[in-house]
Amino acid sequence: MGLLQGLSKIRVRLAVGFVAAFLGMALFGVLSYSYFLGMEQKLVFLSQADGMVNMALEARRYEKNYFLYRHDQDFEQALDYLNRYEAMLGADREHLVRGHGQAAIAGLQKVSADYRRQFVWVHDHIGGDAGVAKMDQAVTKLRASGKELIERLEVLARNERQGITDLLREYRPLLVAFLVLLAGLGAVLAYSLIVRLVRPLQIIEAATEVVAHGDYQTIPWAKHRDEIGSLVQAFNRMVTQLRHNNEQMIQTEKLTALGTLTSGVAHELNNPLNNISTSCQILLEELGQEVGEYHRELLAAIDQQVAKARDIVSSLLEFSRQRDFRLRRENLRTVVEESLKLIRGEIPSGVQVRLLVPGGIQVQMDKAHMVQALLNLAMNAVQAMGEAGVLTITARMLTQTRRVELVVEDTGPGIPAQVLPRIFDPFFTTKDVGSGTGLGLSITYGVVERHHGHIEVASSQGRGARFTITLPMDTERS
Repeated sequence: MGLLQGLSKIRVRLAVGFVAAFLGMALFGVLSYSYFLGMEQKLVFLSQADGMVNMALEARRYEKNYFLYRHDQDFEQALDYLNRYEAMLGADREHLVRGHGQAAIAGLQKVSADYRRQFVWVHDHIGGDAGVAKMDQAVTKLRASGKELIERLEVLARNERQGITDLLREYRPLLVAFLVLLAGLGAVLAYSLIVRLVRPLQIIEAATEVVAHGDYQTIPWAKHRDEIGSLVQAFNRMVTQLRHNNEQMIQTEKLTALGTLTSGVAHELNNPLNNISTSCQILLEELGQEVGEYHRELLAAIDQQVAKARDIVSSLLEFSRQRDFRLRRENLRTVVEESLKLIRGEIPSGVQVRLLVPGGIQVQMDKAHMVQALLNLAMNAVQAMGEAGVLTITARMLTQTRRVELVVEDTGPGIPAQVLPRIFDPFFTTKDVGSGTGLGLSITYGVVERHHGHIEVASSQGRGARFTITLPMDTERS
Protein backbone atom coordinates (compact mmCIF):
# COMPACT_ATOMS: atom_id res chain seq x y z
CA MET A 1 0.00 0.00 0.00
CA GLY A 2 2.85 2.38 0.86
CA LEU A 3 4.52 1.59 -2.47
CA LEU A 4 1.33 2.45 -4.38
CA GLN A 5 0.99 5.69 -2.45
CA GLY A 6 4.60 6.51 -3.27
CA LEU A 7 4.10 5.79 -6.97
CA SER A 8 1.05 8.07 -7.03
CA LYS A 9 3.27 11.09 -6.29
CA ILE A 10 3.91 13.27 -9.34
CA ARG A 11 7.55 13.82 -8.44
CA VAL A 12 8.02 10.04 -8.12
CA ARG A 13 6.39 9.43 -11.49
CA LEU A 14 8.53 12.08 -13.11
CA ALA A 15 11.63 10.65 -11.46
CA VAL A 16 10.69 7.13 -12.61
CA GLY A 17 10.06 8.45 -16.12
CA PHE A 18 13.40 10.24 -16.28
CA VAL A 19 15.22 7.26 -14.80
CA ALA A 20 13.53 4.96 -17.33
CA ALA A 21 14.50 7.35 -20.14
CA PHE A 22 18.07 7.51 -18.84
CA LEU A 23 18.32 3.72 -18.56
CA GLY A 24 16.81 3.33 -22.04
CA MET A 25 19.29 5.79 -23.50
CA ALA A 26 22.14 4.10 -21.62
CA LEU A 27 21.09 0.68 -22.96
CA PHE A 28 20.72 2.09 -26.45
CA GLY A 29 24.13 3.71 -26.10
CA VAL A 30 25.73 0.41 -25.06
CA LEU A 31 24.10 -1.45 -27.95
CA SER A 32 25.05 1.30 -30.38
CA TYR A 33 28.62 1.24 -29.10
CA SER A 34 28.83 -2.51 -29.62
CA TYR A 35 27.46 -2.19 -33.18
CA PHE A 36 29.79 0.68 -34.02
CA LEU A 37 32.73 -1.18 -32.52
CA GLY A 38 31.91 -4.21 -34.68
CA MET A 39 31.60 -2.02 -37.77
CA GLU A 40 34.86 -0.28 -36.92
CA GLN A 41 36.66 -3.62 -36.65
CA LYS A 42 35.16 -4.80 -39.92
CA LEU A 43 36.11 -1.55 -41.65
CA VAL A 44 39.68 -1.92 -40.37
CA PHE A 45 39.87 -5.49 -41.59
CA LEU A 46 38.17 -4.57 -44.85
CA SER A 47 41.03 -2.15 -45.41
CA GLN A 48 43.44 -4.97 -44.55
CA ALA A 49 41.60 -7.35 -46.88
CA ASP A 50 41.82 -4.82 -49.69
CA GLY A 51 45.52 -4.49 -48.89
CA MET A 52 45.98 -8.30 -49.09
CA VAL A 53 44.16 -8.31 -52.43
CA ASN A 54 46.51 -5.58 -53.65
CA MET A 55 49.53 -7.54 -52.36
CA ALA A 56 48.35 -10.66 -54.21
CA LEU A 57 47.67 -8.68 -57.38
CA GLU A 58 51.16 -7.13 -57.23
CA ALA A 59 52.68 -10.58 -56.77
CA ARG A 60 50.81 -11.79 -59.86
CA ARG A 61 51.87 -8.72 -61.85
CA TYR A 62 55.52 -9.42 -61.15
CA GLU A 63 54.83 -13.06 -61.95
CA LYS A 64 53.70 -12.08 -65.45
CA ASN A 65 56.71 -9.79 -65.86
CA TYR A 66 58.95 -12.64 -64.86
CA PHE A 67 57.55 -14.92 -67.55
CA LEU A 68 57.85 -12.12 -70.12
CA TYR A 69 61.39 -10.97 -69.35
CA ARG A 70 62.91 -13.76 -67.20
CA HIS A 71 64.39 -11.23 -64.77
CA ASP A 72 65.23 -12.59 -61.29
CA GLN A 73 64.33 -9.17 -59.95
CA ASP A 74 60.67 -9.74 -60.93
CA PHE A 75 60.72 -13.13 -59.21
CA GLU A 76 62.06 -11.59 -56.02
CA GLN A 77 59.51 -8.76 -56.13
CA ALA A 78 56.70 -11.29 -56.54
CA LEU A 79 57.87 -13.27 -53.49
CA ASP A 80 58.30 -10.02 -51.52
CA TYR A 81 54.65 -9.08 -52.11
CA LEU A 82 53.64 -12.65 -51.26
CA ASN A 83 55.54 -12.35 -47.98
CA ARG A 84 53.77 -9.09 -47.20
CA TYR A 85 50.44 -10.74 -47.90
CA GLU A 86 51.24 -13.65 -45.57
CA ALA A 87 52.38 -11.23 -42.85
CA MET A 88 49.06 -9.35 -43.08
CA LEU A 89 47.20 -12.66 -43.01
CA GLY A 90 49.02 -13.67 -39.85
CA ALA A 91 48.34 -10.31 -38.19
CA ASP A 92 44.57 -10.61 -38.86
CA ARG A 93 44.35 -14.32 -38.12
CA GLU A 94 42.33 -13.84 -34.91
CA HIS A 95 39.71 -11.69 -36.65
CA LEU A 96 39.50 -14.09 -39.60
CA VAL A 97 39.02 -17.10 -37.34
CA ARG A 98 36.29 -15.28 -35.38
CA GLY A 99 34.48 -14.01 -38.48
CA HIS A 100 35.11 -16.70 -41.11
CA GLY A 101 36.26 -19.79 -39.27
CA GLN A 102 39.45 -21.81 -39.11
CA ALA A 103 38.78 -23.45 -42.49
CA ALA A 104 38.95 -20.08 -44.30
CA ILE A 105 42.36 -19.32 -42.79
CA ALA A 106 43.63 -22.79 -43.60
CA GLY A 107 42.41 -22.44 -47.20
CA LEU A 108 44.13 -19.09 -47.67
CA GLN A 109 47.36 -20.41 -46.18
CA LYS A 110 47.26 -23.55 -48.37
CA VAL A 111 46.66 -21.61 -51.60
CA SER A 112 49.44 -19.16 -50.69
CA ALA A 113 51.84 -22.03 -49.93
CA ASP A 114 50.93 -23.83 -53.22
CA TYR A 115 51.46 -20.63 -55.15
CA ARG A 116 54.85 -20.04 -53.54
CA ARG A 117 55.96 -23.67 -54.11
CA GLN A 118 54.90 -23.68 -57.75
CA PHE A 119 56.57 -20.34 -58.41
CA VAL A 120 59.85 -21.39 -56.79
CA TRP A 121 59.86 -24.71 -58.73
CA VAL A 122 59.24 -22.90 -62.02
CA HIS A 123 61.98 -20.38 -61.24
CA ASP A 124 64.44 -23.17 -60.37
CA HIS A 125 63.69 -25.31 -63.47
CA ILE A 126 62.90 -22.82 -66.18
CA GLY A 127 65.37 -23.17 -69.02
CA GLY A 128 66.62 -26.52 -67.64
CA ASP A 129 65.93 -30.12 -68.53
CA ALA A 130 62.49 -30.41 -66.94
CA GLY A 131 60.80 -30.74 -70.26
CA VAL A 132 58.31 -28.53 -71.99
CA ALA A 133 55.26 -30.54 -70.99
CA LYS A 134 56.18 -30.63 -67.33
CA MET A 135 57.04 -26.93 -67.32
CA ASP A 136 53.72 -26.03 -68.98
CA GLN A 137 51.92 -28.10 -66.40
CA ALA A 138 53.75 -26.31 -63.54
CA VAL A 139 53.03 -22.87 -65.00
CA THR A 140 49.35 -23.79 -65.36
CA LYS A 141 49.21 -24.84 -61.70
CA LEU A 142 51.02 -21.66 -60.70
CA ARG A 143 48.51 -19.46 -62.52
CA ALA A 144 45.59 -21.50 -61.14
CA SER A 145 46.91 -21.05 -57.58
CA GLY A 146 47.35 -17.32 -58.16
CA LYS A 147 43.85 -17.03 -59.56
CA GLU A 148 42.38 -18.99 -56.65
CA LEU A 149 44.29 -16.81 -54.18
CA ILE A 150 42.86 -13.63 -55.74
CA GLU A 151 39.35 -15.09 -55.78
CA ARG A 152 39.52 -16.18 -52.15
CA LEU A 153 40.78 -12.77 -51.06
CA GLU A 154 38.04 -11.02 -53.06
CA VAL A 155 35.45 -13.28 -51.43
CA LEU A 156 36.96 -12.41 -48.05
CA ALA A 157 36.74 -8.66 -48.75
CA ARG A 158 33.20 -9.09 -50.10
CA ASN A 159 32.15 -10.95 -46.93
CA GLU A 160 33.53 -8.15 -44.79
CA ARG A 161 31.52 -5.59 -46.76
CA GLN A 162 28.44 -7.78 -46.40
CA GLY A 163 29.10 -8.00 -42.64
CA ILE A 164 29.10 -4.21 -42.40
CA THR A 165 25.86 -4.07 -44.40
CA ASP A 166 24.29 -6.68 -42.08
CA LEU A 167 25.29 -4.70 -38.99
CA LEU A 168 23.74 -1.56 -40.45
CA ARG A 169 20.57 -3.51 -41.33
CA GLU A 170 20.36 -4.83 -37.76
CA TYR A 171 21.03 -1.42 -36.25
CA ARG A 172 18.36 0.39 -38.30
CA PRO A 173 15.27 -1.17 -36.56
CA LEU A 174 16.99 -0.73 -33.19
CA LEU A 175 17.39 2.98 -33.92
CA VAL A 176 13.77 3.27 -35.09
CA ALA A 177 12.51 1.38 -32.01
CA PHE A 178 14.52 3.63 -29.72
CA LEU A 179 13.20 6.79 -31.38
CA VAL A 180 9.62 5.50 -31.19
CA LEU A 181 10.09 4.52 -27.54
CA LEU A 182 11.64 7.89 -26.75
CA ALA A 183 8.79 9.71 -28.49
CA GLY A 184 6.24 7.56 -26.65
CA LEU A 185 7.87 8.20 -23.30
CA GLY A 186 7.98 11.92 -24.06
CA ALA A 187 4.29 11.85 -24.99
CA VAL A 188 3.42 10.02 -21.76
CA LEU A 189 5.40 12.52 -19.69
CA ALA A 190 3.82 15.44 -21.53
CA TYR A 191 0.33 13.96 -21.06
CA SER A 192 1.05 13.33 -17.39
CA LEU A 193 2.23 16.91 -16.92
CA ILE A 194 -0.83 18.29 -18.71
CA VAL A 195 -3.45 16.04 -17.11
CA ARG A 196 -1.97 15.71 -13.63
CA LEU A 197 -0.36 19.12 -13.27
CA VAL A 198 -1.38 21.84 -15.74
CA ARG A 199 -5.15 21.18 -15.83
CA PRO A 200 -5.49 20.83 -12.03
CA LEU A 201 -3.54 24.05 -11.58
CA GLN A 202 -5.92 25.76 -13.99
CA ILE A 203 -8.87 24.44 -11.95
CA ILE A 204 -7.26 25.71 -8.74
CA GLU A 205 -6.58 29.09 -10.37
CA ALA A 206 -10.23 29.37 -11.45
CA ALA A 207 -11.35 28.37 -7.95
CA THR A 208 -9.22 31.12 -6.40
CA GLU A 209 -10.93 33.65 -8.67
CA VAL A 210 -14.31 32.42 -7.39
CA VAL A 211 -13.15 32.67 -3.78
CA ALA A 212 -11.78 36.17 -4.45
CA HIS A 213 -15.32 37.24 -5.38
CA GLY A 214 -16.66 36.05 -2.03
CA ASP A 215 -18.04 32.66 -3.08
CA TYR A 216 -16.33 30.22 -0.73
CA GLN A 217 -16.76 27.07 -2.79
CA THR A 218 -14.51 24.05 -2.31
CA ILE A 219 -13.08 22.09 -5.22
CA PRO A 220 -14.68 18.68 -5.77
CA TRP A 221 -11.72 16.34 -6.15
CA ALA A 222 -11.14 12.62 -6.33
CA LYS A 223 -8.89 11.24 -3.60
CA HIS A 224 -5.59 11.35 -5.50
CA ARG A 225 -2.64 10.86 -3.20
CA ASP A 226 -0.31 13.11 -5.18
CA GLU A 227 0.93 16.63 -4.62
CA ILE A 228 -2.01 18.17 -6.50
CA GLY A 229 -4.45 16.22 -4.32
CA SER A 230 -2.66 17.49 -1.20
CA LEU A 231 -2.75 21.03 -2.62
CA VAL A 232 -6.49 20.78 -3.32
CA GLN A 233 -7.14 19.42 0.17
CA ALA A 234 -5.16 22.30 1.65
CA PHE A 235 -7.10 24.74 -0.58
CA ASN A 236 -10.42 23.23 0.54
CA ARG A 237 -9.37 23.48 4.20
CA MET A 238 -8.41 27.10 3.61
CA VAL A 239 -11.75 27.86 1.90
CA THR A 240 -13.66 26.15 4.72
CA GLN A 241 -11.74 28.18 7.29
CA LEU A 242 -12.29 31.38 5.29
CA ARG A 243 -16.02 30.63 5.11
CA HIS A 244 -16.07 30.01 8.84
CA ASN A 245 -14.09 33.18 9.56
CA ASN A 246 -16.37 35.16 7.27
CA GLU A 247 -19.43 33.84 9.07
CA GLN A 248 -17.83 34.71 12.40
CA MET A 249 -17.00 38.19 11.15
CA ILE A 250 -20.57 38.74 9.96
CA GLN A 251 -21.89 37.45 13.27
CA THR A 252 -19.50 39.70 15.19
CA GLU A 253 -20.51 42.69 13.08
CA LYS A 254 -24.16 41.90 13.78
CA LEU A 255 -23.50 41.69 17.49
CA THR A 256 -21.47 44.91 17.49
CA ALA A 257 -24.08 46.86 15.52
CA LEU A 258 -26.96 45.50 17.55
CA GLY A 259 -25.04 46.01 20.76
CA THR A 260 -24.60 49.69 19.95
CA LEU A 261 -28.27 49.99 19.01
CA THR A 262 -29.64 48.10 21.99
CA SER A 263 -27.40 49.97 24.41
CA GLY A 264 -28.95 53.26 23.36
CA VAL A 265 -32.48 51.84 23.33
CA ALA A 266 -32.05 50.24 26.76
CA HIS A 267 -30.83 53.47 28.34
CA GLU A 268 -33.71 55.38 26.78
CA LEU A 269 -36.24 52.83 28.06
CA ASN A 270 -34.91 52.75 31.61
CA ASN A 271 -36.05 56.28 32.46
CA PRO A 272 -39.75 55.91 31.52
CA LEU A 273 -39.84 52.43 33.08
CA ASN A 274 -38.47 53.82 36.35
CA ASN A 275 -41.06 56.60 36.27
CA ILE A 276 -43.90 54.14 35.64
CA SER A 277 -42.71 51.85 38.43
CA THR A 278 -42.32 54.73 40.87
CA SER A 279 -45.75 56.12 39.99
CA CYS A 280 -47.40 52.72 40.51
CA GLN A 281 -45.76 52.25 43.89
CA ILE A 282 -46.78 55.78 45.01
CA LEU A 283 -50.35 55.18 43.91
CA LEU A 284 -50.48 51.87 45.76
CA GLU A 285 -49.22 53.53 48.93
CA GLU A 286 -51.49 56.60 48.78
CA LEU A 287 -54.73 55.03 47.64
CA GLY A 288 -57.25 54.82 50.43
CA GLN A 289 -59.63 52.06 51.37
CA GLU A 290 -62.25 53.55 49.08
CA VAL A 291 -60.35 52.12 46.07
CA GLY A 292 -61.39 48.60 45.30
CA GLU A 293 -59.14 45.54 45.30
CA TYR A 294 -59.56 45.26 41.57
CA HIS A 295 -57.83 48.60 40.95
CA ARG A 296 -55.02 47.65 43.31
CA GLU A 297 -54.50 44.42 41.33
CA LEU A 298 -54.33 46.42 38.11
CA LEU A 299 -51.66 48.68 39.55
CA ALA A 300 -49.71 45.67 40.86
CA ALA A 301 -49.94 44.04 37.44
CA ILE A 302 -48.58 47.21 35.88
CA ASP A 303 -45.68 47.16 38.32
CA GLN A 304 -45.01 43.51 37.59
CA GLN A 305 -44.93 44.13 33.83
CA VAL A 306 -42.62 47.07 34.40
CA ALA A 307 -40.31 44.74 36.35
CA LYS A 308 -40.43 42.29 33.48
CA ALA A 309 -39.62 45.08 31.03
CA ARG A 310 -36.70 46.03 33.28
CA ASP A 311 -35.41 42.46 33.06
CA ILE A 312 -35.55 42.67 29.27
CA VAL A 313 -33.73 46.00 29.36
CA SER A 314 -31.17 44.44 31.70
CA SER A 315 -30.62 41.64 29.19
CA LEU A 316 -30.19 44.21 26.43
CA LEU A 317 -27.63 46.08 28.50
CA GLU A 318 -25.78 42.87 29.29
CA PHE A 319 -25.78 41.98 25.62
CA SER A 320 -24.42 45.36 24.58
CA ARG A 321 -21.97 45.87 27.46
CA GLN A 322 -18.33 45.50 26.37
CA ARG A 323 -16.60 44.85 29.68
CA ASP A 324 -12.92 43.99 29.65
CA PHE A 325 -12.32 40.32 30.16
CA ARG A 326 -10.16 39.34 33.07
CA LEU A 327 -8.65 36.08 31.96
CA ARG A 328 -7.47 33.84 34.74
CA ARG A 329 -6.47 30.24 35.02
CA GLU A 330 -9.65 28.39 35.99
CA ASN A 331 -10.60 24.77 36.54
CA LEU A 332 -13.18 23.94 33.86
CA ARG A 333 -15.11 21.45 36.01
CA THR A 334 -15.47 24.00 38.79
CA VAL A 335 -16.86 26.59 36.37
CA VAL A 336 -19.37 24.09 34.96
CA GLU A 337 -20.47 23.03 38.47
CA GLU A 338 -21.06 26.66 39.48
CA SER A 339 -23.16 27.22 36.36
CA LEU A 340 -25.33 24.20 37.18
CA LYS A 341 -25.77 25.35 40.81
CA LEU A 342 -27.36 28.58 39.61
CA ILE A 343 -30.12 26.74 37.73
CA ARG A 344 -30.57 23.80 40.10
CA GLY A 345 -33.97 25.10 41.15
CA GLU A 346 -35.07 25.43 37.51
CA ILE A 347 -34.27 21.82 36.59
CA PRO A 348 -37.35 19.54 36.73
CA SER A 349 -37.07 16.34 38.76
CA GLY A 350 -37.45 14.25 35.59
CA VAL A 351 -34.36 15.78 33.97
CA GLN A 352 -31.13 13.94 34.70
CA VAL A 353 -27.84 15.86 34.60
CA ARG A 354 -24.67 13.95 33.67
CA LEU A 355 -21.41 15.82 34.29
CA LEU A 356 -18.44 14.15 32.54
CA VAL A 357 -15.77 16.83 32.86
CA PRO A 358 -12.34 15.72 34.13
CA GLY A 359 -11.06 17.66 37.10
CA GLY A 360 -7.61 18.44 35.73
CA ILE A 361 -8.51 20.61 32.74
CA GLN A 362 -7.31 24.20 33.13
CA VAL A 363 -8.44 27.02 30.83
CA GLN A 364 -7.66 30.73 30.71
CA MET A 365 -11.10 32.38 30.98
CA ASP A 366 -13.22 35.11 32.48
CA LYS A 367 -15.15 33.05 34.98
CA ALA A 368 -18.23 35.27 35.27
CA HIS A 369 -18.75 35.50 31.53
CA MET A 370 -18.17 31.79 30.97
CA VAL A 371 -20.63 30.91 33.75
CA GLN A 372 -23.20 33.10 32.02
CA ALA A 373 -22.54 31.41 28.65
CA LEU A 374 -22.85 27.90 30.11
CA LEU A 375 -25.92 28.96 32.05
CA ASN A 376 -27.63 30.02 28.82
CA LEU A 377 -26.80 26.71 27.12
CA ALA A 378 -27.96 24.62 30.07
CA MET A 379 -31.22 26.58 30.48
CA ASN A 380 -32.02 26.27 26.78
CA ALA A 381 -31.42 22.51 26.98
CA VAL A 382 -33.62 22.14 30.11
CA GLN A 383 -36.43 24.21 28.60
CA ALA A 384 -36.24 22.24 25.34
CA MET A 385 -36.55 18.84 27.12
CA GLY A 386 -39.47 19.88 29.33
CA GLU A 387 -40.24 17.58 32.25
CA ALA A 388 -37.97 14.65 31.33
CA GLY A 389 -34.66 14.07 29.57
CA VAL A 390 -30.91 13.90 30.00
CA LEU A 391 -28.56 16.87 30.00
CA THR A 392 -24.97 15.74 29.36
CA ILE A 393 -21.93 17.99 29.72
CA THR A 394 -18.60 16.49 28.65
CA ALA A 395 -15.11 17.83 28.11
CA ARG A 396 -11.83 16.55 26.73
CA MET A 397 -8.40 17.88 25.78
CA LEU A 398 -7.41 17.91 22.08
CA THR A 399 -3.66 17.61 22.49
CA GLN A 400 -2.83 17.82 18.78
CA THR A 401 -4.51 21.21 18.33
CA ARG A 402 -3.87 22.25 21.98
CA ARG A 403 -7.51 23.07 22.57
CA VAL A 404 -10.24 22.00 24.99
CA GLU A 405 -13.57 20.72 23.73
CA LEU A 406 -16.69 21.24 25.89
CA VAL A 407 -19.98 19.66 24.76
CA VAL A 408 -23.46 20.45 26.07
CA GLU A 409 -25.98 17.90 24.79
CA ASP A 410 -29.65 17.27 25.47
CA THR A 411 -32.26 14.68 24.50
CA GLY A 412 -34.95 17.16 23.57
CA PRO A 413 -36.87 17.44 20.29
CA GLY A 414 -33.90 18.98 18.47
CA ILE A 415 -33.63 22.10 16.35
CA PRO A 416 -35.26 22.22 12.90
CA ALA A 417 -32.81 22.37 10.00
CA GLN A 418 -34.19 25.67 8.74
CA VAL A 419 -33.59 27.26 12.14
CA LEU A 420 -29.95 26.16 12.62
CA PRO A 421 -28.35 28.89 10.43
CA ARG A 422 -29.99 31.60 12.58
CA ILE A 423 -29.59 30.03 15.99
CA PHE A 424 -26.95 32.56 17.14
CA ASP A 425 -28.65 35.64 15.66
CA PRO A 426 -29.65 38.25 18.27
CA PHE A 427 -33.37 38.39 19.11
CA PHE A 428 -34.06 35.19 17.21
CA THR A 429 -36.08 32.70 19.25
CA THR A 430 -38.44 29.80 18.64
CA LYS A 431 -40.18 30.29 21.99
CA ASP A 432 -43.63 31.78 22.31
CA VAL A 433 -44.00 35.54 22.41
CA GLY A 434 -43.08 36.82 25.84
CA SER A 435 -41.19 33.66 26.81
CA GLY A 436 -37.74 34.74 25.71
CA THR A 437 -35.69 37.62 24.31
CA GLY A 438 -33.58 35.62 21.87
CA LEU A 439 -30.37 36.99 23.35
CA GLY A 440 -29.09 33.97 25.32
CA LEU A 441 -27.28 32.17 22.52
CA SER A 442 -26.05 35.46 21.02
CA ILE A 443 -24.47 36.35 24.35
CA THR A 444 -22.98 32.85 24.59
CA TYR A 445 -21.58 33.19 21.06
CA GLY A 446 -19.99 36.54 21.92
CA VAL A 447 -18.47 35.20 25.15
CA VAL A 448 -16.91 32.22 23.38
CA GLU A 449 -15.54 34.39 20.58
CA ARG A 450 -13.99 36.80 23.08
CA HIS A 451 -12.21 33.80 24.61
CA HIS A 452 -10.73 33.10 21.12
CA GLY A 453 -12.87 30.00 20.98
CA HIS A 454 -15.48 28.60 18.65
CA ILE A 455 -19.00 27.29 19.15
CA GLU A 456 -20.92 24.98 16.82
CA VAL A 457 -24.35 23.41 16.97
CA ALA A 458 -25.49 20.10 15.52
CA SER A 459 -29.00 18.76 15.69
CA SER A 460 -31.54 16.60 13.94
CA GLN A 461 -35.27 16.67 14.43
CA GLY A 462 -36.31 14.45 17.34
CA ARG A 463 -32.74 13.61 18.45
CA GLY A 464 -31.78 16.54 20.63
CA ALA A 465 -29.21 19.30 20.17
CA ARG A 466 -25.45 19.29 20.67
CA PHE A 467 -23.46 22.47 21.29
CA THR A 468 -19.67 22.10 20.99
CA ILE A 469 -17.35 24.77 22.40
CA THR A 470 -13.60 24.69 21.70
CA LEU A 471 -11.30 26.91 23.75
CA PRO A 472 -7.52 27.40 23.80
CA MET A 473 -5.82 25.03 26.24
CA ASP A 474 -3.96 26.48 29.17
CA THR A 475 -0.24 25.93 28.67
CA GLU A 476 0.22 25.11 32.36
CA ARG A 477 -1.22 21.99 33.93
CA SER A 478 -2.28 21.74 37.53
